Amino acid sequence: MGRLCTVCESPDRAPVEIGLANGIAARVLSKRYGLSPDALHRHRKDHMDVDLIARLRVRGMRSDEELAQVREVESKSLLDHLVWQRGRLYRNADRCFDIGDMLGERVAIDSAGKASERIGKMLGELGSHISITNNVVNLVQSPQWHLIRTALVRELRPLGAAAIEAGARAIAAAEASIAQPIEPERLPVLIEARPPSSDMHE
Repeated sequence: MGRLCTVCESPDRAPVEIGLANGIAARVLSKRYGLSPDALHRHRKDHMDVDLIARLRVRGMRSDEELAQVREVESKSLLDHLVWQRGRLYRNADRCFDIGDMLGERVAIDSAGKASERIGKMLGELGSHISITNNVVNLVQSPQWHLIRTALVRELRPLGAAAIEAGARAIAAAEASIAQPIEPERLPVLIEARPPSSDMHE
């Protein structure tokens, strides 16, 4: 197994890569983001191709607003990766449970919890704890959903495999419904009050 890249796993990967592409010294980035200079050098050499560096090399060519947009795009890409990683950990936990590997299941669930914490941190950095974009509420990405899902699975375990399968179907259905656009509620038409006419007082 190859060495784990701490930069790839860092929630600060996006701004780190922007800094590396723009020639910011590794020692500066190391102090700012808590990553070793060696890891930063390896990441730039092994995981940043010339096309990525060209796209991120924005110093002197783009405004602060454009730079912020680049960071947001890269951060959202990393967020998608973390959500995918957490889903895979859930599947690993389910497989471990099926074969009776309770230790493996616990490790997978704990790792999924850490992924949820990182997702929560990234959502905060992107401007909201639970983001709402185009009327879609991304609750599935929130740490709270991880806690609900984990608690539900634990409660269903004593009831057997059939109950767990039913719970998995319910979770999948809930996640699918959460991802659907929310139709704004139709408010009742308000009838403006009119002052009584003078005829009513006669």
